[in-house]
Amino acid sequence: MTFGIRNIVGIHRLHHGEKNYSTPLIFKTYSQWSYWQRKAFDYLIWCHLAHVLDFSAALLCWLWIFPMTFPDAHQWHWKWVCRVFLYNLACEFTLYSFWHWITYSRTSPYAQGPLKEKKYNPTNQYEQKDQNNLLREVTYTTLGWLQSALVQCVFMWLWASGRLPYYNDFWSRPLFSIFILLAVTFWRELHFYWVHRLMHPWWSVSNGLQQGDVGAFLYRHFHSLHHRSRNPGPWAGLSMHPVEHFVYYTCAYFPLLFACHPLHFLYAKFHADIAPIGGHDGFDDPAGGADFHYLHHAFFECNYGVPLIDFDRLFGTYKEYIRKPSPAPENKKLN
Repeated sequence: MTFGIRNIVGIHRLHHGEKNYSTPLIFKTYSQWSYWQRKAFDYLIWCHLAHVLDFSAALLCWLWIFPMTFPDAHQWHWKWVCRVFLYNLACEFTLYSFWHWITYSRTSPYAQGPLKEKKYNPTNQYEQKDQNNLLREVTYTTLGWLQSALVQCVFMWLWASGRLPYYNDFWSRPLFSIFILLAVTFWRELHFYWVHRLMHPWWSVSNGLQQGDVGAFLYRHFHSLHHRSRNPGPWAGLSMHPVEHFVYYTCAYFPLLFACHPLHFLYAKFHADIAPIGGHDGFDDPAGGADFHYLHHAFFECNYGVPLIDFDRLFGTYKEYIRKPSPAPENKKLN
C-alpha cells in the first residue's frame, strides 16, 4: 500500500485539527455508497489510483532513463548500468526517507503532532537504546533496491541484444497494453501472497516446527530477518534477506513468458520497490493504514496477504484489528 497525495493531505489535515482528515479529495461521498458500489470502485479504480506513485516512478524511468541507456544496453558497460542504478537509488532514498521523516523524525512537525496517536504500537522502535533497527532496515532495503536495479539491467540487456522479444510502441497494441498494465496491480497481490505464505511454516507453529516443513526452513534461514521488525516502520518493507529479495522480485519476471512493453516490467518492478512503504509504516489512516499487515508482524500467523485478493479470509488466517479510543496495544484485541 503505497503512500500518496491522499495520505499527505490527510496527515496535514490531521495536524491542523481538521475532523474530516480522512474525507477523500475527489470522491467525497464514498462512505455513503452501498457496499457493492464501494467494492466496484475499489476493484476497478481505487486499487490502481493507490499505486500512482509506483507507476510514476516507472513512467519517469521509461521516458527519461531508457532513452539514455537502452541504445547501449546490447552490451554491458559501466556507464549505462550506473545510470540505472543511480536512478533506482535516488528513488529509494527520496521516497523512503521522505515517508520516514513524515512519520518518525524528531524534526518533523507531523511526526511530533497528532499523528503520534495513530501509531499502532506507541513505542518508537527507532529511539530505543542499544537498538540498530533503522540501520538494519536501511541496509537490507538498499540491498533489495540494488538487486532490483540489477534485474532491470538484465532485462534491458536481454531486450536490447535481441535475446528476449518485446515491443517498443505501447499504443501499437492498445487493448493488450492497457490490460497488462492494469493486471499488474492484481498480479502483484496474487504473487505476494503465495511467495510470502511459502516462507512461513506450512503447519501451525503451535505443533512445533516439524521436519520436512519447507516453509519453516525458509522462515528460519531467510524470512525471519524481515520479522525482526516486529514493530515495523517505512524502511521495514524491503528489509529482507537477499535470497528473499530474489524470490520477491520474481513478480517482475513475466516478460520471460510473453512479449510485453518495457513499461509493464517497470511498473511491476517499481510497484514491488515502493508499495511496501505505506504497508509497513506502522500507522493508521491517514498514514499507511495497513493494520492487517501490522498484525502480521506482531502476531506472525495471520494476514499473509492484502485485502485486495483476500486469500486470508478464504484460508482462515485473517485477523481483524479492532480500533478503540486508546492507541495502546494492550487496549486492543484480535477477533
